[in-house]
Amino acid sequence: MAEPAPNCGPESSPTHAPYALATGSAAVRRLHALHGVYSPFARGVLADAGLKAGMKVADFGCGVGMTTRMLAEIVGPSGSVTGVDFSAEQVEEAREISARADIGNVSFLQANACDTGLPRASFDLAYCRFLLLHLPNPAACIEEMLAILKPGGILVLEDGDLTTAMSQPPTALDAFADLFGRLGPTRGLDYSMAKDLHRLVEAAGISGARVVYHQPACITDEHRQFLKWSVEEAGSAFVGASLITEEQLATTLLEMQQAVDTPDVTILAPRMYLVSCVKG
Repeated sequence: MAEPAPNCGPESSPTHAPYALATGSAAVRRLHALHGVYSPFARGVLADAGLKAGMKVADFGCGVGMTTRMLAEIVGPSGSVTGVDFSAEQVEEAREISARADIGNVSFLQANACDTGLPRASFDLAYCRFLLLHLPNPAACIEEMLAILKPGGILVLEDGDLTTAMSQPPTALDAFADLFGRLGPTRGLDYSMAKDLHRLVEAAGISGARVVYHQPACITDEHRQFLKWSVEEAGSAFVGASLITEEQLATTLLEMQQAVDTPDVTILAPRMYLVSCVKG
């Protein structure tokens, strides 16, 4: 599910929690599917928010750099994008993929999302996708994002409510919402926090934020695997939290694949909320 490995540190604390999903090369197929599901809508929101050629952008919780490279394409060679992720595996994979693609206007930094060390008041736009729901204190990350923005800089937050994913008719794919919904509290997390993004922005002292949301259907063969791949990657976390046994997980994954392979099953990804605003 979640795109980055965005923990604000290696162990549980008020500002970070363990990351349940795969990182590095093991995460690429899921993140590619995620990017395909959500990026078409996100591009429109970013354009409406004011993202344009020549801008200096920070991509928080960049994962393997798929959103970073999308942003780099939009800002063009006259602009630049810095991807930030806590996971060394994610950053290494992001660098390798970008180097193979010969993308020259991106760089990647391994850093705490709540304390990046990036220069203050120096970026035109700060962005994150599927980051804040992995943080026990998402407000601390929003503070950091605002701190690195110039006055008049643009903040765009994109996050999902994992408990809204579903299939029609109901199938084993609904285990995604159930398992992640129950896993969150065991880690001090709220995987439904996206619906409160605008309140977090208001609490940070920003008014006039624009809020939109959408819930895309998974159409292509790859996109239809998104929920199943996410549960597969997070399986050890679910078992470790005693939410499901190894045997039940194996059966659930088989039944999820059967649903994926059934054309008449409609698969809806988690509802995504996007909030954009301008730093005063």
